Amino acid sequence: MNRPAKIAGARLSKSGSHSDYPWKLWFIGYLFVLPALVFTLLFDYYPILSGVYHAFYRWDGAQLEKFVGFDHFAEIFHDVVFWISVKNMMILLVAHIILMVPTVASCIVLFRLKSSRFQYLYRLLFCLPMVVPMLVTLLLWQFMYNPQFGFFNQLLDAVGLGQFQQLWLGDPNLALWALVFMGFPWINTIAALIYLGGLQSVDGSIWDAAKVDGVGPVKQALKLELPLIKGQFKLNLIGVISGTITGYGVQLVLTNGGPGNSTLVPGLYMYQRAFGGRTEFGYASAVGLLLFAIALLITIATMKFIKSE
Repeated sequence: MNRPAKIAGARLSKSGSHSDYPWKLWFIGYLFVLPALVFTLLFDYYPILSGVYHAFYRWDGAQLEKFVGFDHFAEIFHDVVFWISVKNMMILLVAHIILMVPTVASCIVLFRLKSSRFQYLYRLLFCLPMVVPMLVTLLLWQFMYNPQFGFFNQLLDAVGLGQFQQLWLGDPNLALWALVFMGFPWINTIAALIYLGGLQSVDGSIWDAAKVDGVGPVKQALKLELPLIKGQFKLNLIGVISGTITGYGVQLVLTNGGPGNSTLVPGLYMYQRAFGGRTEFGYASAVGLLLFAIALLITIATMKFIKSE
């Protein structure tokens, strides 16, 4: 062994092997990640596990009264109000899935614009609604549905159709459909950006080949663009399904489930059983656990049967 190699070996033996350094770096990296992990476990996973645990207890939020096993789930099975909320949820779920079509269609049209300036302008217009807080949007729609001075009744009166004025959120036959109409023209900002990103990531030679083959705009949408963004569609579909099954913010702000439970959904029913004066936190936890299971099963089925290309 030559002299430089002996010196390097002596230094290595004093300071430790080079393999020690990766472990030190990993340890430091874990220290940086540790706060985020602790907060995730504390504020995300602990409430979930607590809800699963308390779903099998009669619990008022402060003291555990007794273990009831599956009694809450048996009560849910015979709970008429709960099944009314499930029916409303299914109507909203079907409507929200159908209303994904305008977003897909608008993104395909926007992608086909030849002018990059107009594409940028419309993308900017798509993103503007994100600046407005969701609560403000809900209150604006509530104002427009106001039967006395709301936009819709005032518009009907202005065009001579005052006889068609309605109690939009006060009529049990109209309230749920009024919630469905919210968000017109039903273009979801986040979903639109996801679709556009998927289309823009496709190799441009595909569109050139389609032009050479004389593929029309309708056939191009059905045979090329829609199959190529099937993965993005599946992602947005999972978001729509889980959001509709577990969400209740719109109903809480606009109708509180009324009138006459016509807009009640399971998430809001869970909230009312827990915080609506009844303090039945155990029963509400059972409803939440059931909603989680339903959303999980539908999500797994969606991921299995919708194949990306």
